[in-house]
Amino acid sequence: MANEIRLQSNLLAVKEVDVTEGGNTYDKSAVDTNAGRSFGGKYNTLTAYTDGDIARWSDAVITATSYDGINDSGWTELSDVTDGTLPTTCYAFAVEYIKELGTVGTVDIELDLGTDQIVLAALDLGEAISIPAAGGLSLDKIKIKAGAYSNGVNEATVNVLVMGT
Repeated sequence: MANEIRLQSNLLAVKEVDVTEGGNTYDKSAVDTNAGRSFGGKYNTLTAYTDGDIARWSDAVITATSYDGINDSGWTELSDVTDGTLPTTCYAFAVEYIKELGTVGTVDIELDLGTDQIVLAALDLGEAISIPAAGGLSLDKIKIKAGAYSNGVNEATVNVLVMGT
């Protein structure tokens, strides 16, 4: 049995509705009826990886105030990955925004496809994202930043996982 990359996702559209009853107004959250339910599930990629194709940064403070690729540790205060070896081609990655010092705002994740740049997420503290890349991506195309970074004043701390071949 080969190692495999497993991902799970869930998408839920939530509508905020004001309901008035007996002269009182209540705020209510409900699943948007256009969606009708939660969407998502699991995705198991058949791309096998080895110990030489998986790496993580743990408790990494983002120093990049403009988008920087995760092909090295240049975007962080760390000099190297916390564990593992960076793959050449990425088939899945995850970013968790775990701590904030001062006021950072969002941690932004972008795919740089040359002529197109796609912002995948603007994570608030406590949020995370996991992204599959079935066709594979070069790590320099996956970019991260914390625009309000100021050393010792405004710092966003993240965990990042990269898997590939």
